[in-house]
Amino acid sequence: MKTFKFSSILFSTLLLFSACKDDDKNNFNNNAPNTAGIGYVETDASPSGIYDNIISQLNSNENIGIIAEVNHSENAQNVGLELDFTRTVYFGNPTLGTPLMQNNSSAGLDLPQRLTVFTDENGDTIVAYNSVDYLVNRHSLSNVSTTDMIANALVNIVNSATEKDVVINSSSPILNDGIISVTSTNDFNTTYNLILETLNSLDAVSIIAELDHQVNAQSVAMDLLPSKLIIFGNPALGTPLMSESRTMALDLPQKMLIYENSDGDVNIIYNNPFYIGERHGITENNDTLEMISQALQTIADSGASAN
Repeated sequence: MKTFKFSSILFSTLLLFSACKDDDKNNFNNNAPNTAGIGYVETDASPSGIYDNIISQLNSNENIGIIAEVNHSENAQNVGLELDFTRTVYFGNPTLGTPLMQNNSSAGLDLPQRLTVFTDENGDTIVAYNSVDYLVNRHSLSNVSTTDMIANALVNIVNSATEKDVVINSSSPILNDGIISVTSTNDFNTTYNLILETLNSLDAVSIIAELDHQVNAQSVAMDLLPSKLIIFGNPALGTPLMSESRTMALDLPQKMLIYENSDGDVNIIYNNPFYIGERHGITENNDTLEMISQALQTIADSGASAN
């Protein structure tokens, strides 16, 4: 197990992710999350106070933009379910994130970065995020110069918000591990709009955010092929998964990336729910994972199929 602490001077110029090593296990052990490929801090401080500290730090850095905030506990209550304190903030810095997507468009599925704050089964507060090691391995980004800066920045954000050292669990997913890809027969805009139309037609589904990676890249004078991310969810299906394994909040709500490659092909990619379930140690909700899997396939197919 390794722990990390970085000087606050890094925070003024950097941003997102994380890096390093630990056991490749799932779920909780001795009150510590052992989910592979995450960075985390455990503290007895108030979860709401820690979350507010994180938001304050993100807002204080002009290079960082908050994309969305998700109150999983409140969403659970809205569908008649219960979930202890669980909140996630999505945020990004295109200057650091765009080079990852220039190297491999699929990295846009795991961007922007997110931090989740939750209360674990013993009442302690956990701050967690997907590590840069996880992204590097999953999307083959080892030669991208900004990965170390992103890693250091994420560690620094969590250090500063909690005054605790970050522990980073090792991760060794293979390239494109757990990513389902569908090639569209439509052009980029048609594909994207058809998927949006399908999502808006589903009463149980809410769109949390739409993110145009290409426009964000242009805002910092960088080039990127067309790439848009949709973040959406159904608390009735997601809450039982987070109740079983709270780190599941790092991969919920669902995300779907639509992008065009250099050959002009349009691809739709999303996370395989069974891969995500295995990563977070889900063993009791296979029926829910199957329902989510079928729904995601239907949504992707609605954008890929010819009119």
